[in-house]
Amino acid sequence: MPLQYTFQVGGHIFALDYPNGMLSEKELLPYAPFRTDSCFVNDRLFSLSIIDDPDALAANDPASANLEDENGKTTIFTHEDGSMTIYLTTVTGSQCCRIRISEDYKSAKAWIGGTSGERRYAIDTALMLLYTFASSKHDTLLVHASAIELNDKGYLFLGKSGTGKSTHSRLWLENIKGPKLLNDDNPIIRISHGIVYVYGSPWSGKTSCYRNKKIPIGGIVRLQQAPLNKITRITGIKAYAALLPSCSCMKWDHEMAHAIHSTISKVIERVPIYILECLPDNEAAILCHEKLEGNE
Repeated sequence: MPLQYTFQVGGHIFALDYPNGMLSEKELLPYAPFRTDSCFVNDRLFSLSIIDDPDALAANDPASANLEDENGKTTIFTHEDGSMTIYLTTVTGSQCCRIRISEDYKSAKAWIGGTSGERRYAIDTALMLLYTFASSKHDTLLVHASAIELNDKGYLFLGKSGTGKSTHSRLWLENIKGPKLLNDDNPIIRISHGIVYVYGSPWSGKTSCYRNKKIPIGGIVRLQQAPLNKITRITGIKAYAALLPSCSCMKWDHEMAHAIHSTISKVIERVPIYILECLPDNEAAILCHEKLEGNE
């Protein structure tokens, strides 16, 4: 008999069901703080069913896109009925996931395989993709960032991979009184009743920080490595350009891209955005903290 659980992430509810024994407690540990008893189908952002037959999710159409990163390759197939199939292949060349997603992103089926680590990567990626697609029309952004909370405000640190987002959060924790890490890889931004909030999520990269909490955003900072420490508030197109690269999005999906654009535009109107040119040192964290809290 399949098991089904519902989770609430970023204020959105989604369901996951799978055959008994297919997923271990360890593989689902990051999702435990987000469990909810909600069972109303109409309240769900999406539903994902795990199946045990990869051939049932084979894609016969030519690939629409191939994306590669440090985790491996993502191959995307689009179909005439508007649905989409995605293959995930690890850096070792092992296919660990196939996902079939409906045209409206509300339902999907997935097969996962491989080692425990590959299965964890597969389930996380499948749920993150569905979450990104389905939530884009609801003033919601899944962002690649490190986020901390301090004095009932959330602060997000963005930047290219290797820029030092996690390091900067750690420097806040070590040099400033009171902050706590909210999420270290994929926090969620959502606008509700005109207020921009940051939420913790089950997707926190290599850091085990899975906090089910939301707080208003006090500032967003894009980090740039530099030989000195300097922070500057930016607005308009510069602020938009600072936030956009960190937002998950299928840019060739025009409807989704338009929704993401609309949400980013609302965020930069309501939240102060900064560029921090910095060294990975204590003074950078102190300068950033003084500027952000001083501007509140």
